[in-house]
Amino acid sequence: MVEKFEKEIRGFLKKNADEKIVEKYARYFNEGYDAYGIDKDKFSQKREEWFKFCQKNLTEDELLALCENLIKTGKYEEASVALDFFIRLKKNYNKRLFGVIGKWFQKYIVNWAHSDWACGDILYFFIKEKIVSLKELMEWTESSSKWKRRAVPVTLVKLVSKDDYINESLAVARKLILDPERVVHQGVGWLLRETWKKSPAEVEDFLYKWKDKAPRLVIQYATEKISKEKRKKFRRSS
Repeated sequence: MVEKFEKEIRGFLKKNADEKIVEKYARYFNEGYDAYGIDKDKFSQKREEWFKFCQKNLTEDELLALCENLIKTGKYEEASVALDFFIRLKKNYNKRLFGVIGKWFQKYIVNWAHSDWACGDILYFFIKEKIVSLKELMEWTESSSKWKRRAVPVTLVKLVSKDDYINESLAVARKLILDPERVVHQGVGWLLRETWKKSPAEVEDFLYKWKDKAPRLVIQYATEKISKEKRKKFRRSS
């Protein structure tokens, strides 16, 4: 059943592929964009239909196997189906499924769109509902995958916007601020910018202490909402 349905999904994607759509969105993906190019509305409707079929005909383990088969191909829309289905499993989230999404981040999630989607709609829910602790998520900062490391600050972006996670946000920023990867710099800067809205003084103090060591991109992102005049104090000394 899984193999047959997987072929059906892939068959639809191949049949409805549009190179013009691929060209339209490829410029947003510096790491590459391996996509079919599917009309957004048509794709959304089919995902709804496919998940309803899965609910009726597949066990959770079969559904997860299907999702992994799709996400590991590297095709953009196949990964989108996998993440969409995983999001719809919210009522079943547990530590086992946290391990599954952790594996996907480690091995298969390779672009900012899928990473940030999963952070906001999957990882946020795991922390918000206390299915896993923030400490468990912060262990991802040691991952060899830049996307898994980026997932920590990006998930905190939503958490700090909804609740008081000031200290936790600064701890994550401190942990990753010297990370070698640009996508992590962007995530850390984004987190600091969001945290600044809640606690300007603390974030500005943090940025001032790191201004001569932190990657310029972190400072750029973090200070976007600060006045132009005040931003001058966060320039490097040399």
